[in-house]
Amino acid sequence: MVLANLSKVTDTKLQRINSALLKEFSSYPLNQAQVARIVKSADISRGSFYTYFKDLPDAYQYLYHQAMTAIHQPLPTASLTSNYQPEIYLQTASDFTGKIVNSRYYNLIKLHILYNEVILPQAKPAPALTLDARHWSAMTLSHATIRDILLQPAKRQTFLDRLAIALTSLVDQD
Repeated sequence: MVLANLSKVTDTKLQRINSALLKEFSSYPLNQAQVARIVKSADISRGSFYTYFKDLPDAYQYLYHQAMTAIHQPLPTASLTSNYQPEIYLQTASDFTGKIVNSRYYNLIKLHILYNEVILPQAKPAPALTLDARHWSAMTLSHATIRDILLQPAKRQTFLDRLAIALTSLVDQD
C-alpha cells in the first residue's frame, strides 16, 4: 500500500521529488537506495522526506505506482474470465514492452523485475490464483517474455514471436 503524503506539495517541488526518486530507484535496487541521495537531489530536508513518505519502500512504491499508471494497461477483466484468446495476451505484452523500452521508467521497471518485486509485500492477492490453467499459463509466459525483453531489448521481436507460438499452442489443450 502506498502511503505517500504529497497532497500539499507544490508542483515544482513534486517534480523535483519525483525526479530524485526516479534517479535513485533507476540506479539502485531498493536495498541499496539511500534517503541521503534522494533528499540531496530533490533539495529537500530529510525530515521533509519522512513527512511525505513512511520509509524508502513507501517512496519506492509511490514512484512505481506512478510508472505503472503511466505505462501499464492491464488485461481487461473480461479477458480473464472469457474464452482463452492468445492474441489479447500477445498484444498486451507487445504494447507494454513497446512503451517501456523507450520510456524514462525503463531502468526502474528493469530493477523492479530483477531485484525489488521479490522483497516488497503484495498489496492484494495475486489474480493468478483465480485463473484457469490456460489464462494462468498465458499470464506466466507473458511476464517471462516481458522480463526477457527488459534484459535484452534488442531481441524484443524474437521474444514476442516465441510468445506468439507458445500462446497459440495453448489453444489446442482441450
